[in-house]
Amino acid sequence: EEMDRLLAIWIKDRQVKGDATNQDIICHKAKIIYDDIKKNVPGSSSNQDNEEEFKASRGWFFRFKKRCGIHSVTMHGEAGSADKKEAEKFSINFQKFIKDEGYCPQQVFNADETGLFWERMSSRTFITKEEKKLPGHKAMKDRLTLMCSSNASGDLKIKLLLVYHSENPRIFKKNNVIKSKLPVHWKYNQKSWVIQVIFNEWILETFAPAVKKFLLEKELPLKAFLILDNAPSHPKDLEEILHENYPFIKVQY
Repeated sequence: EEMDRLLAIWIKDRQVKGDATNQDIICHKAKIIYDDIKKNVPGSSSNQDNEEEFKASRGWFFRFKKRCGIHSVTMHGEAGSADKKEAEKFSINFQKFIKDEGYCPQQVFNADETGLFWERMSSRTFITKEEKKLPGHKAMKDRLTLMCSSNASGDLKIKLLLVYHSENPRIFKKNNVIKSKLPVHWKYNQKSWVIQVIFNEWILETFAPAVKKFLLEKELPLKAFLILDNAPSHPKDLEEILHENYPFIKVQY
């Protein structure tokens, strides 16, 4: 029980630090903690030959998981590297800025990229108890990148930017697809990445016109605020790029 308690504290500490902790690491640490506790138990060394050795086996690990309620999750890169203290400071300053400048939720926008593995099959599956294994297969991993954007009130969702590795996929040619009529802003890049040239084009041709039209239709003041992260694809001089035709859009990173 004491080993479980100390091991759980150690796992929590690693979680706070953002360190990866798998089954092997936990079992190795459990043996160390167990041996340390055993050394401090009076008379334990004299009975060592008669005691069953603690092996931190797979069975023990699964029982420990149930006792302590730990479970496996996927670590995400951006979350793992985030500076939480600075994020909290930014949040407070951001809210003050929005209030002082008089922006309403309909005027505040965010945009961010996400990868989509649109043909990827699951790497795990359930099989019947009669089967011992499943024949292997090579999972398809074709991916594209999407740029999603909306305002804080959620009543304006900007047309998606979609970046694919092919300018004219065969299915487009076969079906005479006109890319300008698609419900997305279609662009291509060899690695399916959003680069600055593509981002700037989407901002000037899709984002800014949609924001201006929305504000005029809603009879709101012609002012908008866009918040972005510091991705390399987001140019630091974006306000200058917008200034000629859309000076009412302010940007913060």
